[in-house]
Amino acid sequence: MPVIDLTLPIIPHWRYPFEQFPGKSIDKGDGLNTTIYKMGSHNYTHIDAPRHFLKDGKTLNEYPLDLLIGEALIFDVSHVGPNEEITAETLEKSIQGLPMRDFVIIKTTWDKKCSWETYEYWDNAPYISEEGAKYLKSLDIKVIGYDFPQDYDIRKLRFVSEHETYQPTHEHLLKNGVLMIEYLCNLDKINTNIVKIAALPLNLQNADGAQIRVVAILD
Repeated sequence: MPVIDLTLPIIPHWRYPFEQFPGKSIDKGDGLNTTIYKMGSHNYTHIDAPRHFLKDGKTLNEYPLDLLIGEALIFDVSHVGPNEEITAETLEKSIQGLPMRDFVIIKTTWDKKCSWETYEYWDNAPYISEEGAKYLKSLDIKVIGYDFPQDYDIRKLRFVSEHETYQPTHEHLLKNGVLMIEYLCNLDKINTNIVKIAALPLNLQNADGAQIRVVAILD
């Protein structure tokens, strides 16, 4: 069956501190090769648990894995442009009355309009409005994924402390128990509103977030 990888590659990047160096090396006389990786839990394509924004919020391992395998409803708002606000009305129109799923994805195809390796990817991205975040919360979903920096103030994080930002999706969704998958890609290859998804994070215990491999499985 066709499988589409919706996950960014883990490569050196200006926004994400990432180290990769040899652990053991056959060339240096060891019996095998190993590599050591060092990176933050919210780098690249990753999943947020409520603990990310709440001192005593739920961690990843407190959620059943079956939430992350199954059908997802795609809100196709790929018509939005740079720095455009994604409103509740825009989101509602995009699904044309289709039945809600526990897992939803907001599709802008921003990664095809602007390279994720550039500053512009963050600085000029579309974003979800306050009312848009409240609308998504009202749907009583369990998991949501995005292929763009979904809160306007995410672009500010390389300049200011998180205390100086306000992020509506984190406030209205993450803090209310909705798992959030950030920085998906390749959604332009999906042309339906319903798609089978498998999204498997690292099996870390008590984690506020983790890298995740997300694939779409086409019929």
